[in-house]
Amino acid sequence: MNDQYVRISCPTLVPLKPVLQSWIACTERYVRVWDADDLPYWYNEQANVSILAGAAWKADWTAIEEYQISKIATEASEKTTSIGRNDLYIANDEWGYCIEAKVCYVAIDDLLNAQKRILEKCALATDDAGRLDYHEPRLGAVFVAPHSLDVEAEAEQIQAFKEMLHALPSDALAWITPENAQKTRSHDNKHYPMVALLLLRA
Repeated sequence: MNDQYVRISCPTLVPLKPVLQSWIACTERYVRVWDADDLPYWYNEQANVSILAGAAWKADWTAIEEYQISKIATEASEKTTSIGRNDLYIANDEWGYCIEAKVCYVAIDDLLNAQKRILEKCALATDDAGRLDYHEPRLGAVFVAPHSLDVEAEAEQIQAFKEMLHALPSDALAWITPENAQKTRSHDNKHYPMVALLLLRA
């Protein structure tokens, strides 16, 4: 049975609740269409961003990926701007968010190392988002895909991982453990029982 969760602790991100719920539904649908023989979140950053973009459209928002935007850099106490790309922008009639994303693959049975790596990715994502030259809320997004090698992750391991995620600092957190997610192993013999998404204001 699917287990899903959404928590938003920052008032500025409350409008994103339907998008996060839609992200869960889109992930679920992808897994169901492929009968759990393919998982969207064991792929790269762009694949994960595409699910979130699709979720925004499904929630009656708009989304655009990999578009040009000015970025600010600080060198020797001087600020300079250059043209770069932003991973994702989503908006509705009232709200808009610039999002810089990272993906983090971690072993589900090594919580200390997983926590360290997730926090590193969060710092990178928020730093990238903070360099966007834009007035609307800028967010770092980290997709977290824990895995177990060779054997399926145990229920206790999955629960402990969720508790670790819940304790991490974030402005919003969502996760989904799709039904039959561990039916098929990845190309490198790993099982991926769940995916989580952390959002942090830059």
